[in-house]
Amino acid sequence: MRLHAGIAAAALWLATSGVAGAATIVTANNPAPGDSFTNAGPTNQGQAIGTSGWYYNNVRNGGTVGINTTLPRNGNGSAWFQNLDGADKADIEFLPNAANIAGNFVSVGSLGAFSALSTFGYEWYRDGTSTNPAVQHPALRVLLDLDGNLLTNDRAGLVFERAYNSLPTLPDQWVADTIGASTNLWSFGALGFATGGYGVTLAQWQAQLATAFPNAVIVGFSAGVGSGWNGVFTGAVDSITWTIGGQTSSFNFEVTGVPVPEPAALALFGLALAGLAAARRRA
Repeated sequence: MRLHAGIAAAALWLATSGVAGAATIVTANNPAPGDSFTNAGPTNQGQAIGTSGWYYNNVRNGGTVGINTTLPRNGNGSAWFQNLDGADKADIEFLPNAANIAGNFVSVGSLGAFSALSTFGYEWYRDGTSTNPAVQHPALRVLLDLDGNLLTNDRAGLVFERAYNSLPTLPDQWVADTIGASTNLWSFGALGFATGGYGVTLAQWQAQLATAFPNAVIVGFSAGVGSGWNGVFTGAVDSITWTIGGQTSSFNFEVTGVPVPEPAALALFGLALAGLAAARRRA
């Protein structure tokens, strides 16, 4: 009886602790080693990642992005990037109800009001062999439609980078960042490039848009590299998350066809079960 009670308690702890399983798994289109989507031409191109709502997007001039096993995180995969010079670009984007426009994808759906966004975040990796400026790492962006009418041309975005938040860019390790009310974001698109500079916080953006664009909605999230990044960059992102209206969405990028490394918590669980079994045999 004590053994069964121990198993039940351990299982309950795993189920309620948020360990490995809270995130939606987004699987590469191809089995191991996974995807490597590139486009040599100058016009943005994209590719759907199954029916997940995620897309390789805005890929041009030899930029590369793909969920693969090169830099595994929280499992066997991550979304990997490589740019070879300043002309390259590559993104991975969540775009609700996206439409294919000449090979690239555009959101025609909404995730909710911009005013309802409380946090978003991710994990990123900068390979130390990268030769582009050392402060650069994969950026994370929230994509907006300013008037809430998805048929008008007033798309914009706000971008997180550590360089504008007095934070170091740490190479050869996974770094977790959460963007909240006091995090600085710069702008592009219909908001103008870096409107107000690079020191406007999420809370300040929400206050400004509440007056100027009270119907602004979120039309996606984007992580990516390039567009003016001189030199070679190699890195990755994983564990992208956001909370809108109190509802959190989290995503983990993985690859089929290879074993998923066992999370430490599950390994400890296995050891605990072995110990319980040994104790029972001794009893």
